[in-house]
Amino acid sequence: MRSCTVAAGSQGNVSWSDEHRVDVLLRNPDVRRRILAHSVRAQAPMSAEVWLENASRYFPPGLRSAVLGGAVRGPRLWVKLGLRTGKTGEAQEQSPVGRVIVAVLCSLAGNSQGVQHVEQDDDGCIITAAIPSDRRTFGGVLRVGIAGSATNTTINAEAEIPGQIYDWGTSKKALSTLFSDVHLTLSSDD
Repeated sequence: MRSCTVAAGSQGNVSWSDEHRVDVLLRNPDVRRRILAHSVRAQAPMSAEVWLENASRYFPPGLRSAVLGGAVRGPRLWVKLGLRTGKTGEAQEQSPVGRVIVAVLCSLAGNSQGVQHVEQDDDGCIITAAIPSDRRTFGGVLRVGIAGSATNTTINAEAEIPGQIYDWGTSKKALSTLFSDVHLTLSSDD
């Protein structure tokens, strides 16, 4: 396991660029400040449940409960049957692994995608986050694998929407937003 590179910067901050351990990164005040700054812009979309509740107001009372009940029970049944959809993607960044991990965490925070689990590897980590429910899906899972060195880092991401065979572009948008946010965050660090 690598240790954090310690170097005093112009403002006395500890360099965390090459650190691959998420717990060590999250103890750094500069990292926490960056993630907090991105989380401020987060706006969770209207959930599928709320959207259905609003739309069902226009149905007659008997049909209303049938529509809501079926809409909630249907995805649970489809999950049990193994139906799911999703996309995968990969990106390369010419940045140290620590900076890329922090950029990913910033993107997740800024898009209301709560981190559910982190698995540490020798040269990076795998972060599992929740894709929030919206008017098109009942939510999903975003898995982001980050591995690299001091100069080059690879991001492998998978967006999965369980219980649906078509996600109306949610998976593609989740990956596109992640890669775009990470690249933009790293570009603004230069």
